[in-house]
Order: sequence, then C-alpha cells, then structure tokens
Amino acid sequence: MSAPSRPYAGASRESREAARRERLIDVAITVFGTTGFRDATVGGVCEAAGLNKRYFYESFATLEDLLCAVYEIVVADLRQAVLAGGGEDPVTVIRGFVDGFLRWVEENPLRSRVHLFEVLGVSARVDELYRGHARSVGDELFDRLVATAPSLETTSGQRRFVGDALVGAGIQIAVDWVLSDRQPAREQVLGEFDGAIASLATLL
Repeated sequence: MSAPSRPYAGASRESREAARRERLIDVAITVFGTTGFRDATVGGVCEAAGLNKRYFYESFATLEDLLCAVYEIVVADLRQAVLAGGGEDPVTVIRGFVDGFLRWVEENPLRSRVHLFEVLGVSARVDELYRGHARSVGDELFDRLVATAPSLETTSGQRRFVGDALVGAGIQIAVDWVLSDRQPAREQVLGEFDGAIASLATLL
C-alpha cells in the first residue's frame, strides 16, 4: 500500500493534479472556442493556462484527449439546457428543446463553437463520442414526447429515428443561426418554428 502524498501549501498532490487538470480544461474551452482545435497546440494551451508542458502530460496523453474531456463538459452543459424545459404536449416539448439550444448557443459562444464545429471530423473516436451523446439526448427527448402523448410509443428503431431526426434538426438550426451571425433574433427564429409547426399540422 503506497503512502499518502504529502501536502504542499495545504493541498495534497492529488488535489493539485486535479486542479491543474481542471485549469487545462477551462483554458482549452477558450482556446478551442477561439483559435479552434486544429490550430491549437499543447504548448499554446499550457502557455494560456500558465502551466509547464509536463503538467499537461500529467493528465492527458494527447491534445485529442483534452478535446474529449472538454467535450464532456460542453455537452453536459448543453444537455442540461436543451432538456431543462417541461411541456404538456409534444409541440411544447420540441419547442423547448429548440429554444434551449438557441439560448445556450447565444449565451455560450465558445462552448457552442466546440460542439457545433470543432469536434466534427477529428477522428473516429471523437465522432463516436459525438454520436453517442446525440443519441442519448435524442432518446431522452423522445421519452419526454411519449410522456405527453402515450400514443407516440413506437418500436426501438422508430424511436431512434425520431430522436435522431429531432436532434439533427436542432443542430442544423443552431449551425445555420451561428453562421448567419445569430440573425434573425432568437425569438424570431422561434416564431418561424411555430409557424412551420402550424403549417405541418394542417398536412397531418
């Protein structure tokens, strides 16, 4: 059994390592959200964090490992935002999802860039992480729809299709909005959404 690490300046080695890891993640959100992941370097992240490179490799083997850690933080924050609302009917649930997504993008420009652009196409590993979180959000969103309208209960394949379609639509709406410099205003986008839903309802 190894001896516990000696405290330094009132903090154990483990707590200092955890603090440095958290510092690197916080700084990387800013670096990846401004410079971009593909133009970032280990040295640049460490310089921004005020840490020696050896402290980077204390927590991460590669810059991609850091990106994955950053993405876990980003997507947890996004998940809370898009699934925060309730709703007594499917339309209200979906509208709350879209509103939560756009509001999160508006309030978190650096994190939204990481989610919408910087994690795409980096590697098969990162792609699978991205898809896994998208599927998870889609499944939970579908469960909320079913809770408001039990008749929506479907097969597992149909459940996945609906979840993927809703999450994919939300992402595309957000991407288009960011690329248009968040114009028109969020409330106007939601107004267009309401109009589109009303038009679709007449076809059903």
